[in-house]
Amino acid sequence: MDQYIEDLCEVIQNGMMENTYKMVWIRSIVETCVLNPSSTEIHFDQLSQKIFGYYWNQTIYFDLKQSPNPKKKPEIYQIVVEEINRYQTQFGYQPVWFSRVEGKVTIPIQRISSILTKDVSFKFPKVAGKTYDLYDLDKKNRTIKIYRPDLIKQYSKVLFDLINYRWTQKLEEFNHSPRISKKVLGTDRERIPRSNLKKFRKYLDLENPNHICFHTGKKIEDNKLSIDHVIPWSYLFSDDLWNLVYVDKSYNSSKDNKIPSEETIKKLEERNYRLLDKVKQKKISDKNTDELQLSIDNGLVKKFWIGFQG
Repeated sequence: MDQYIEDLCEVIQNGMMENTYKMVWIRSIVETCVLNPSSTEIHFDQLSQKIFGYYWNQTIYFDLKQSPNPKKKPEIYQIVVEEINRYQTQFGYQPVWFSRVEGKVTIPIQRISSILTKDVSFKFPKVAGKTYDLYDLDKKNRTIKIYRPDLIKQYSKVLFDLINYRWTQKLEEFNHSPRISKKVLGTDRERIPRSNLKKFRKYLDLENPNHICFHTGKKIEDNKLSIDHVIPWSYLFSDDLWNLVYVDKSYNSSKDNKIPSEETIKKLEERNYRLLDKVKQKKISDKNTDELQLSIDNGLVKKFWIGFQG
């Protein structure tokens, strides 16, 4: 491997990070080199839009925190959260990839570019008192000159994998959320696989054959029947029988990703005991029922609920 790439990998792997700025910075650089390997000069405005998109996807889908201190959030992250709130107020709370909303979102490019100039652009190459010669920085004009964009493109897969690995490490320090590596990979590829929840109806019908809404206690009309996660999917990133209930579609669409109340969690735990009893009566034994039993034995509902609250 070329020494330049070895140095870049060393910085990614061992650079000190207070937040995730360094990872979005280098990822945006690598992506830019892949798209245009013949150009050595990169303006911060180009990187700003990409960085906004990275934070948008991780936040709107999984609400991943990008620093350890909730009272001192990274400024770029705060900008993205503000824009997401504005977007959702106008267009609804359904998560959507940044690539599909660029025309509907105001990106403060100059503001983000200014933050990059004052922060990560000169900090990134420094590791343990040594500054690696990775690019020429022109803070006045907000540009960097990359020495070997062709090499960065050649080794882009190695670099992207290392960036995602390091990014995941930091996010695991800042978040109590499970399956973070899968979430990073999913938002990186803008592809989050969602399974069809209808396959769970055969289990839910055993305990709730009359289709009573878990939250309202009212019977659900057939055309409004929906299956929902009590602890939000955005946190668990998984479809588990022990966390799925029948709800009215209108309630489901308005609930968003709010933290369930303790009363709701107790209600879910009680439901799971009844459901487990029903599947045992029917002598049903498979992966889903095994996970239901495991959730009860290990108190997973309460554990994940506590974790979701941070």
